[in-house]
Amino acid sequence: MKWGKQAIRVADARKNLCCWMWLVLLLSPAAAAGELEIINLRHRSAEDVLPVIRPLLEKDDVASGMNYQLILRTSPQNLEQVKKLLESIDVAPRRLKITVLQNADSETVARLTGVSGNIGLSREARVAVPDSGGGSGLNVELGQGQDRLKARVSSTRALEDERNTQQLQVLEGNRALVRGGQSVPVPQRQVIQGPWGTRVIDSVQYQEIGSGFYVLPRVNGDRVTLEISTQNDALVPDGGDYPVMRVQQASSTLSGRLGEWLEVGGLGQQKDNDNSTLSTRGTSRIREQRKVLIKVEEVE
Repeated sequence: MKWGKQAIRVADARKNLCCWMWLVLLLSPAAAAGELEIINLRHRSAEDVLPVIRPLLEKDDVASGMNYQLILRTSPQNLEQVKKLLESIDVAPRRLKITVLQNADSETVARLTGVSGNIGLSREARVAVPDSGGGSGLNVELGQGQDRLKARVSSTRALEDERNTQQLQVLEGNRALVRGGQSVPVPQRQVIQGPWGTRVIDSVQYQEIGSGFYVLPRVNGDRVTLEISTQNDALVPDGGDYPVMRVQQASSTLSGRLGEWLEVGGLGQQKDNDNSTLSTRGTSRIREQRKVLIKVEEVE
């Protein structure tokens, strides 16, 4: 009974809050300058719509809302503009396919984000370079009509790209989690005290070191904006016998066209090459920047 009474009180408080909100709107100084309009939304919530329509309103206009109901007090001219804008944004969210290519080297980045097109070598020969959204390789056509020969020259890098590629689908406006990581060996030591003395057991356990990021896509026409928040775990020494896990987080925003590869970021990798002969010995150090690419496409 106690919990039931508390639930009733919470519901009454919410009703009172709504009544106060209506009263503030009705008694606002802008009451004489505008009309009160209640708009029922179909697909987008008021929280999603308000940031988009506020630039259309005047300083003394009132815009509020809750769930799928929008409350406006503005001039008839502004109200008409808001309704026209709502016709274009209050639509069903699109289903999007997100493709992520991790651990991409500079050559792969240049290949996927480079130019595309086709070259007519003659009237009977053509070489086509796939666009950034397609696969790797070249399309070759020779001849015309029934005597035409088609061939495709594929790159061996396509197999490597497939192993490093993740795909997932999400509705526009919802976050998607892209995971990555590896298992690393972590030494463990257990000390057991017994009647026959002390026993020390050393073992190795594998711990998942996670890395990944959340993607929040928003589409406007043929352009997409991505809000990305990353999380990377790492084992670092803390002065003791064993390392500890440290979590790093960051966020960023990307923008581009649908079907276009966008560069999220990268991780520097350092390689040591040992160059030795009978008379000389040397070591060269090469630092390579590995990239993460992302592409968003609309699912029909």
